[in-house]
Amino acid sequence: MHDNQLHEIAAAEAVLARTEQLRRDARRDTRALAVPLLVLGLLTLGYAVVSYVEQNVIASDLGPGQSRSATDAELQFGQFADTYWGLAGAAGLLVIGLWMGVRSRRLGAGAGAGAWVAGGFGLFLLASVVPFSPLSVMIGMVGFMAPTAFIGIALLVIAWRRRDPRLAVWTVVFGLVVTLAHLGFFTNRLADLLRVTGLTDSVDVHVLVQADLVVLAVLGLILIGAAVRDRRTGAATRRDHEPVLS
Repeated sequence: MHDNQLHEIAAAEAVLARTEQLRRDARRDTRALAVPLLVLGLLTLGYAVVSYVEQNVIASDLGPGQSRSATDAELQFGQFADTYWGLAGAAGLLVIGLWMGVRSRRLGAGAGAGAWVAGGFGLFLLASVVPFSPLSVMIGMVGFMAPTAFIGIALLVIAWRRRDPRLAVWTVVFGLVVTLAHLGFFTNRLADLLRVTGLTDSVDVHVLVQADLVVLAVLGLILIGAAVRDRRTGAATRRDHEPVLS
């Protein structure tokens, strides 16, 4: 009788330990960063490419002080560049929202508030780029100074809801760097550094103005690398916690 009681107690403790481990795994899974960071990285790299084409390809045939009429294709590309963070940002948030919803349902937690937040902000951004939309003026004014503002707000709200400081930190880094690059901060700081060191004449202006694009590309690669690392870490952790059949 005593042995049976000890066996039952040990079995109950094992069930409780397994339940606690499953709870921790579920919480960790809902805080996974792979897809959000991958989306942010791809968006940042895409913005670097669009900015490069706009600065170095479309106007590559013009010298200092020269001008010409833009072609229809160039006008369309310029319009796309102006609405990039509205279109691409909306698509990115919708992808993140869909991923969060599917992941939460798979873990038995319903659709999840994060999915609704991302989807809602994504649709809001998408509505702002529709021609003659009343939201376009407001979004355009904010986007001119901080193009990633609404994406950042959405992800910070999600990070707050998930109690996920890692997502919050990555979102702040993403928003800050992209905004500073959009305003030409890194090019201006590099110019100041060259001026102080007396190397201004040794660096071509065409090379100097690429500083912001280089920073954007590096940030995009860092975000993608962090996404891959988070994915591998999560997969390794799940393998470690899988039950062993005897």
